[in-house]
Amino acid sequence: MDIKSISCVYFSPTGTTKTIIENIAQGLQAERVEMMDCTIRSLREKDSLVFNNDLVILATPVYYGRVPEEVVPFLKTLRVQNTPVVLTVVYGNREYEDALIELHDISVEQGFIPVAAGAFIAEHSYSNPSRPIAHARPDVDDIEKAQAFGSKIREKFKTIDSLEDIEKISVPGNIPYIEPENLNMIKQVRNTLSFTPETDKDKCIQCNLCAEVCPTQAINPEDISQINKWQCIICFACVKNCPTEAKQMNDPHFNAAIEQLQKACLERKEPEMYL
Repeated sequence: MDIKSISCVYFSPTGTTKTIIENIAQGLQAERVEMMDCTIRSLREKDSLVFNNDLVILATPVYYGRVPEEVVPFLKTLRVQNTPVVLTVVYGNREYEDALIELHDISVEQGFIPVAAGAFIAEHSYSNPSRPIAHARPDVDDIEKAQAFGSKIREKFKTIDSLEDIEKISVPGNIPYIEPENLNMIKQVRNTLSFTPETDKDKCIQCNLCAEVCPTQAINPEDISQINKWQCIICFACVKNCPTEAKQMNDPHFNAAIEQLQKACLERKEPEMYL
């Protein structure tokens, strides 16, 4: 089978998941690549996506060991019939736990045929100069491996005459999925605290970029210091994209936890691929 066209569907608040998926697509060397960004909530509320291409790549970051809750309902609106899919999760050098198997199960439920899957590493959303976690990843080596992964998928398709010949892939994970304890703890904390990034008004230049990049539209564009705590998923898109570092998470308990996370993530992890 020839792969002439690809649809890349991705959720990427800080841009690293997009980088990985672009390079996988590059390795596939298709004639046409269609990028379908579902990061911003308004983009996910448009008409259902239609896939007319030979292959789909689905990609999300890993939040608390799972597919982000924010994007799951959207993924479950995708409807296809026996469409090959490459599954990709991107995590910050801790663990991807049940994210890949969850994405696998969602895709199968929607009518996709998983032909390959990968877990790649990128700079952790909570990384900063004082507590780097997988700093500057994906790096050159990660990019090369993403492109090589795409090339291997292309070679796999050359050995397949029809969709009926595609062998099922197996990916790691727990059934039932492990409950995201840290996410549940954050939800409980928010019963009494805002627990969201704060705005340093002395640094803020009112560019409103934070409101524009927020995937849940939690930031009030009329007053960007106001964040809806029930919509904020602490993805740090606002923090990472702020040109003056005016957006920061100042909660001492949060920062203490991230310092511990940084110490636990010192050992470099490498991408894992399943074909």
